[in-house]
Amino acid sequence: MALKPDCRRSRQALLSLPFLAVLLPVQLHAADSIQGDPENGRSIAETERRCIRCHGPNGVSDDPDTPHLAEQNLSYLLKQMRDFKSMERLGPNMFKRVRRLSEQQMADIALWYSSQTLPEIKPVDRQALRVPQLVHSGDSSRDIPPCELCHAKDGRSVSGDIPVLAGQSADYLISAMEYFRDGIRANDPGEFMETITRKMSDVEFEALARYYAALGGRPAE
Repeated sequence: MALKPDCRRSRQALLSLPFLAVLLPVQLHAADSIQGDPENGRSIAETERRCIRCHGPNGVSDDPDTPHLAEQNLSYLLKQMRDFKSMERLGPNMFKRVRRLSEQQMADIALWYSSQTLPEIKPVDRQALRVPQLVHSGDSSRDIPPCELCHAKDGRSVSGDIPVLAGQSADYLISAMEYFRDGIRANDPGEFMETITRKMSDVEFEALARYYAALGGRPAE
C-alpha cells in the first residue's frame, strides 16, 4: 500500500535522523525499570528539598518561567535531576537541591511528580487550536522534521525520555527553546534540539510554545 504524502514526509524525516532510530526503542521502555516510593518522593519534595517553593505543591507552578512537573514523563524527570547533579545541565538552584540526593530518592521524587495531574483545558478550546505547520509537517527546506515525531500530536511525547510539552507555560517553553538555540542548555541526546532550534525564528518559537501550552493537561474522562 502506498504511503500518503504526509506519511512519506514524516517517514523520510525520521529516517534522516539515524540516532532517533536507535534511541527511541530503548527509551520507550526506560521507565519500566524505575521502582520507588512516590509518597517518599512527595515527602522529600515538600520538606527536605522544598521543591514546592518553585514547582508548586503538586507539581503545578505559579511561576510562568518555572516548568510544571505534574504529568511529566518519569524517565525524563529522573534524567533531568541526574543531569543537574552532574552539571551536564546547568542550574545553580537545581544543583543545590539535587546534589545530595541518592539515585533512589531522585526516582521517588520523579515517581511522585509524574503521578500528579495538570489542570484541564476546556474541550472546546482544545478543538479550536490551530496547529502550527512545524508540528505536523516540519520544513523540509530547512531540514526541520515535524515536531510530532518526538512530541506526538497531542504534546504527550512518543518516548519516556522526551518531555511532555502539553500544558507547560508558553514562557517556559520559549525560554527552553532559546536556551537550546544559544547553547545554554545542551543535555538532549545527540544535540537534536540545539540543531533544530538554530534553524527556527523567534516567531516560530512563540507559535509552538503557545500551541503546546494550550493543549493543557489530560483530556477530561
